[in-house]
Amino acid sequence: MAAPVTYDRNLFAANLRRLLRERKEKQIDLAQLLGVTKSTVSAYCSGAQMPRMDKLEQLAQHFGVTRGELLGEAAVAPIAPPPAPELPIDPIYRALNETGQGELVRYGRYLVQQPAYQAAKEPEKLVYIKHYLVPAAAGYASPIEGEDYENIPLPPSAPVGADFCITVRGDSMEPFIPDGSLVYVRRGAPLQEFEVGIFFVDGDVYCKQWCKDYAGTLHLLSANPLRQDANISITRDAGRSCICFGKVLLDRRLPPPSYY
Repeated sequence: MAAPVTYDRNLFAANLRRLLRERKEKQIDLAQLLGVTKSTVSAYCSGAQMPRMDKLEQLAQHFGVTRGELLGEAAVAPIAPPPAPELPIDPIYRALNETGQGELVRYGRYLVQQPAYQAAKEPEKLVYIKHYLVPAAAGYASPIEGEDYENIPLPPSAPVGADFCITVRGDSMEPFIPDGSLVYVRRGAPLQEFEVGIFFVDGDVYCKQWCKDYAGTLHLLSANPLRQDANISITRDAGRSCICFGKVLLDRRLPPPSYY
């Protein structure tokens, strides 16, 4: 494995952000190019992480700059767009007077409305999202961390702002989240009482509503009243580990469980 590059991260990050702007590219584009996660590219752009030498060389070739320029050893010259080639219609348009140019434009507008003359549309570029491969519901899973995920296409119906998705197993959140549902999660989103989150407790992953009682006990609750056996209560002095991985993005806020 190539050794990490140790240069000024802030200069590198500033150059990388500028090149992305000039090329009108997104971080997910670089992630797919380099074969890394979007969070890794975000770390490059913030200066929190430097790429390996082979990834740095890929970036330099992709943007058409030297590795030294990318690292900030020399100023990165703005990327000038290549001159637009002259189209066959250009000399015809220039040869016409104002009236003729207007007629040419009018006829062109007519042609673009005819299906037989319309250019084929380019397929829409797919956007991907991390799908963690551990299930979440009544436990029996692994922490959401490391590289235990796959990139899947993000459907148009997915909620805005999702950072990852995960499959829910079990019936503890029915009827709101059926067994086998794919839920979308936003990391770090504020989670109000009785909203649904993805929780890591003592080595298991759970999809639950939550609340705290007057004594400070944390309750992870099943929405399904028939699955109260899957509830989890953690007192302040229990010494148990509980981490919230994020808020489950639903189309409506769930009411408190009917039994609580």
